[in-house]
Amino acid sequence: MTSELEETNITSVMVDEKQQTIEKIKQTALEEFYENGYAKASLRTICRRAGVTTGAMYFHFENKEALLRAILEPLMKQYELLQKTLMQQELQEPENGAQLDVQMMRFVLEHRREAILVMEKVQGSCYEQYRSVIESMMEQAIELFYKSRMLETPDPALISILAKIRLDGCLEILKGNYDMEYSLYLTEKIGIYAAGGTEKLIQDLNELHG
Repeated sequence: MTSELEETNITSVMVDEKQQTIEKIKQTALEEFYENGYAKASLRTICRRAGVTTGAMYFHFENKEALLRAILEPLMKQYELLQKTLMQQELQEPENGAQLDVQMMRFVLEHRREAILVMEKVQGSCYEQYRSVIESMMEQAIELFYKSRMLETPDPALISILAKIRLDGCLEILKGNYDMEYSLYLTEKIGIYAAGGTEKLIQDLNELHG
């Protein structure tokens, strides 16, 4: 007869094997989504590369979009929480803006393929508008910072353009063939440059409305 300890060990092994299968499918799917984009990605190819049957894949994930959500949703939640945290820190410590940018970029670079995927390769999925969500979050952060330093409410069009410039700069670093250290160096220097420009622009706007 199987002892209680043996049954526990067998259950533990089965759970570990199940989790390993799920992670293997997710990592293989990430490669397929990144290489071909969500719309053209093939579940058959994912299963073949992962070494699992289509039945095993569908046992864990309802469909292709569910698989994409399993890959991206945890990271999106982490990103949004980090963005809010750093936004509050920048309001309280504006002199540390460049270093806060580095913190954010480090997180994004640690998930480079997922970040590029959600920004440029998810057409046809529930995430195809997520780039606009990120732009809106950047607009909110910039608007709050300017409001905290200005006599008048900042021009919405100006804030929108500044957010797009910032996002485009991040993408250039993200998509560049740079290692982590150099990417963070670029992020810091661009942050220092942006901080100086921001101070000058706020001064100019306050003089304009003063």
